[in-house]
Amino acid sequence: MIGVGRPLLKAWSLVGHGPKGASIMRNPPPNAFRPEGEDDIPAHAHDGQGGILEGQWLEGEHGQKTWQTDFGGFHHPVDAVAHKLGDFLRARGLNVSPAELINSSIEQFNDTHSHGDAHELARFESPEWRKIRAADIPPGDSTRELSNRPTRTQGGTKITMLTNKNQNDTPVGKFIEGGYIPFHRQLIHQLEDLGVSHQEIKQGLSFLKYPWMQPHHLGPKGYLVANQKQHGADVDEAMMGRGPEGFFGDTEKVHTWEVMHHLPDAFFYPVLNKKGTQKSGKEATGLYSAAHAMIDKALQSGLEHIPNTEVTINTGTMGTPNMIQRPLHEILQTPDLREAMVKDMAHVPAMMFLFGRSGQGNFKKLYDHMMQKYGATENMLSPEEQAKYLAAGEKGGKGMHESAKRIFALARGSGAGSEEGRSRFSEHPITAEEIKTLGMYHSDNLMNQVDRFRSVLEALADHQAGARGHEVKRGLGDVPTTARPGMSIAGYPTLDEETGEYSMPPLDPHMDAYFHDIHDFAPTEAFDPSLTQSPGREVSSPSLAVPSPTAPPASLPSARPGDTYPHTPMQQFQQVRPQISQFSPEQYRQMLEAAGRRRPQPLTDAPLTDAERRSQQAFADPQQTMLSQYYKSMDSAMNDVMKIIKGGRR
Repeated sequence: MIGVGRPLLKAWSLVGHGPKGASIMRNPPPNAFRPEGEDDIPAHAHDGQGGILEGQWLEGEHGQKTWQTDFGGFHHPVDAVAHKLGDFLRARGLNVSPAELINSSIEQFNDTHSHGDAHELARFESPEWRKIRAADIPPGDSTRELSNRPTRTQGGTKITMLTNKNQNDTPVGKFIEGGYIPFHRQLIHQLEDLGVSHQEIKQGLSFLKYPWMQPHHLGPKGYLVANQKQHGADVDEAMMGRGPEGFFGDTEKVHTWEVMHHLPDAFFYPVLNKKGTQKSGKEATGLYSAAHAMIDKALQSGLEHIPNTEVTINTGTMGTPNMIQRPLHEILQTPDLREAMVKDMAHVPAMMFLFGRSGQGNFKKLYDHMMQKYGATENMLSPEEQAKYLAAGEKGGKGMHESAKRIFALARGSGAGSEEGRSRFSEHPITAEEIKTLGMYHSDNLMNQVDRFRSVLEALADHQAGARGHEVKRGLGDVPTTARPGMSIAGYPTLDEETGEYSMPPLDPHMDAYFHDIHDFAPTEAFDPSLTQSPGREVSSPSLAVPSPTAPPASLPSARPGDTYPHTPMQQFQQVRPQISQFSPEQYRQMLEAAGRRRPQPLTDAPLTDAERRSQQAFADPQQTMLSQYYKSMDSAMNDVMKIIKGGRR
């Protein structure tokens, strides 16, 4: 079984890459919603500025409906599942119809649902799946024996899309983020029954881990980019790398082996344990394999690309070295020597840059340190702006060429060095003080080996560049001096200069008809809508009434015949947790007191501290399990908490 973790539908923004450039994607324009009998245009097939993307409906080979545009195909969630599932099955030689497998999953969901009449899912071909109706994700789950996840409102409307959970914490407001696929667990069961392993499902259909589909699964590659953290009003270099290839115009591709020589000496200093006898951390077997694979690939282009140079390698250990000098072409063609060279070079961060995953560990530590020294240069564009003119080279290597792009941007931003073809950044001197500041083991003997490591790795880099037809020891070239134009993000929230806060745009008026609140869902064994926010609340302006100081404790709803509601204080609390995000500071502190906070504090309405704000966000997330663990068997405390939430006392 693939377990369900906490929701990831918490994007600060969703940026689309349409015909008018990068734009904040909120909600579909009015003409995306079609009359009954017609399929709605998929939720993200628009330009973010009020226009749908022109296209036509096509039926795919797996039975999925695709809204085909000049930018690629967009899908409703059920069609996206069929599209990906069909490719998955075909790759494994399974002659099974994706649509029928989805229908079998839906039947299992319906047959085991605690309230099947109210939450019955229609078959794959039903037009209900191709209407945009959105809500926050409700609580619930599924096993082989029981389903209790809500899927329909009390009026019978099928929810197909999900909104961002943090709509009150981002100035972008409430928007449709992902798709709702409540039958995900049942589809996993169907695949397992076909003999597909858990690991294969996890790797090939990762979206089945959750009952929602991330937005990037619903549109063409790169069209939709969800940003989990706040970003600026302009596209940054990281966002460029996640967008469609070529969308932002021509860029220069950069590879690690072209720019190895721009690394300062500190990147060629061995990172050893505290005794200075061996490499710190576990053995880099993945790096060894990657290095051998890339060396083999370069050798296939001919021996003439191997630099004609002798290098010194250590065939012993760092504690007991055994240095030998050989021509590089001999080492590369002698398995034992090549293996010794690879393991020897793996002691330094530059080896990880050349052949491995350098966005982490010691290399990243050094990169961040150098950014503090060379990140802002007078009369030069910053590395961040320089990077907007660059692109990572060929794909593969777990982001290795993304590091090449950033290093080359840093080199360009630092300016030209004293030696032709090198940057001022590459000439940054290595010192014992700096090595110690970085928490690395220091010795004069290791300092004396920096040149040895550099000569070997630069020769290996030159071999890779030459064999692949790339530039050997790439110079800085024509360094841009002005920021790249056309990088603003349309629809970005407006900043109030006086308050320093972003404005919250009003909800698109037409969305009132298509958005549903959590209380709109029909009840299930896991969900009681009467314990959620009042149905009288306006969708577009979430609010929570302040509990009256004199109001008596609200009585809990009585269960109707045939219905099973959460009835313990903990279950009731779990249902209303989303409301906690709307509490005033005084309300929230009162709730903490009732729950037994260790250190009582004055119940003031002063702004929440950072720690209090983080805890409020955690309390308000029903998917967080810490509360149910912490308050296990503490119904007496939960009774007091429920009184406050229900308006019982101040």
